[in-house]
Amino acid sequence: MEALARLKSLPILILVGLLLLAGCAGQATGPTVAKVLDGDTLLLQGGEKVRLLGINAPEEGQPYFEEATARLRELVEGKQVKLEKDVVDRDRYGRLLRYVFLDGRNINVELVREGLAHVYLIPPNLKYEAELSAAEEEARAAGRGIWRPAELKALRIINFHWDAAGNDCENLNDEYVVFQNVGPKPLELTGWMVSDEANHVYIFPRFVLNAGATVTLHSGCGKNTDEDLFWCSSGRKCNAIWNNDGDTLYLRDSQGRLVLRYSYPGRQGEKK
Repeated sequence: MEALARLKSLPILILVGLLLLAGCAGQATGPTVAKVLDGDTLLLQGGEKVRLLGINAPEEGQPYFEEATARLRELVEGKQVKLEKDVVDRDRYGRLLRYVFLDGRNINVELVREGLAHVYLIPPNLKYEAELSAAEEEARAAGRGIWRPAELKALRIINFHWDAAGNDCENLNDEYVVFQNVGPKPLELTGWMVSDEANHVYIFPRFVLNAGATVTLHSGCGKNTDEDLFWCSSGRKCNAIWNNDGDTLYLRDSQGRLVLRYSYPGRQGEKK
């Protein structure tokens, strides 16, 4: 009672100030983003790296890399954010896997909605699957960013053999996709880009596909011809590209415009 009486005797402005300070003291503050490294990776004060969950932004050298990085920098760099985990805490590189929130906004979802990243779900981290998928549908429908459509769409997939015979890792050239030029004129494919959901990227060399002709892109190595091209990826334990349990192929022209998107059944999983 005596303490209450003393509070009542304080000037009103001082009393309000004390109450505000007490309220702030009870609020948890999040970490500060020291630097944005790219469109889906942050560096926190203290040195921890954070990989944004559920999305994949363009890598350096790919269309919209600069835009995605600049937008994420604008949104969170130098600011305190809230980090929310899912089931898996860190990736194989030791980075924290988190959803990033600022002022109540899910930044992961926002980047997808603006067309600066595509959805990349790896179970069991599926907490915001519905929100991310809805944001991607909105961005695709509006043709934003990475979903900006190409005017010319004369290239089609006529065969996709994502499951090679035997062990995919040991039979890379039996993992392939066949494209056909269904237009009336030759197609200049030089600089066109094929990628998967994990952002493994193949860039067409100097290449022209004649009207009605086909070309097969193999995951393994070999000598390029007019009928066969070879991804020849390297640097991983297994250099197979396409997940047997579901994946998406993105084909973009030399300006980064989306020519086609081809998904095959199955939930996305860890790359082989």
